[in-house]
Order: sequence, then C-alpha cells, then structure tokens
Amino acid sequence: MMRNTWQGRQGRILSPVPDATLSAAAALWRGHFGGKNRFDPARGVVAIGAEGQVMGVMGLRDGKGGFYCGGDGLLGRLYRPAPPTRDLVIDGIAVSERRIGVGQALVEYACKIAENRHFPGLRAEVRGSNHGALVFYDRLGFMSQGAGRYGLPWWGQVHILRRDAVLTDAGLTEDTRDPPQ
Repeated sequence: MMRNTWQGRQGRILSPVPDATLSAAAALWRGHFGGKNRFDPARGVVAIGAEGQVMGVMGLRDGKGGFYCGGDGLLGRLYRPAPPTRDLVIDGIAVSERRIGVGQALVEYACKIAENRHFPGLRAEVRGSNHGALVFYDRLGFMSQGAGRYGLPWWGQVHILRRDAVLTDAGLTEDTRDPPQ
C-alpha cells in the first residue's frame, strides 16, 4: 500500500528552483544520479517541506536544454540521446524520502508546466534495471513508447514512457508556484 502523506503536509513546489535551495537540490540530485557539472534552475522543479528542507527535485528537459548541464568531455561524447520528442521530458526525479507522495506531486506539477508551455505530454526515459521507477511511472499513467540503448553505453536498455499532460483529479491550482491541492 502506498502512503501518500505529502498532500497532508504543508509544503510547496517551486519552479524555477530558487537560489536559496539550489545547492541542496543539486546535492540531492547528485546523490541519486551523480554528476559534477552545473544545474540550470530554470529547468528544475523543487519540493520544499514545511520546515524549508528540500524534499525532492525534478529535472526537466526540452529542445533548449535540461536541469543538469552535462559535460562536453568524454561522457558528453559517449552519451546517446533518445529520439527527439515534442513532449516535455522528465530528466529525473530524486526525493529525500520515498513513498510519501513527493514524486507524484512533482509529476503532477510537471503536467501543469507542460500544459502551460503547450507541450502535448510528458516523457520519461528510464533504465530497464530501475524497476521501482518503472512501477512509479506506470502508476501515474505513463505508457511504454518503446525501448533502446540510449544514454551512456553501460546503462543498458532504456524505456521511453509517455503520458498526456492532462492533470489527474488531484489537480493543481492555476498558480504554477502552488503545490497540488
């Protein structure tokens, strides 16, 4: 059974990532995904808890770039991008505490961003070995659009998942700086 106490907590979801939380958001991201380069706060979304702590961070990517500004070195040359899309891409989600609804709230917030920016949907590219993420996205209505060997060579199979940018019953307020109701 999935606990979902985020909705019961007082917290906020913000985008772009405020300067005051960027360092903590970047540290949470690096703890989950690694990376040493810089981050573009305009392409990130952060969940802030009632006490001001970073509860989660989500990177978004479109044709102009993403939250994590990857390197131009060897890793940058080895990276194989997934096929182009008209959708807003979720580059990754990192949360400080799992199964309390922060990830779901971030995805629902991304739906509102996609809708406001006229993207038809959201896309996530998930490593096949990340079973927890595959289940998470499935529960949120993402459907498989195929798989391939994208990203870095040692990542293995990567699944491309997609959902329309239509909000669930949880919905979001008109102000995209407010958390889901």
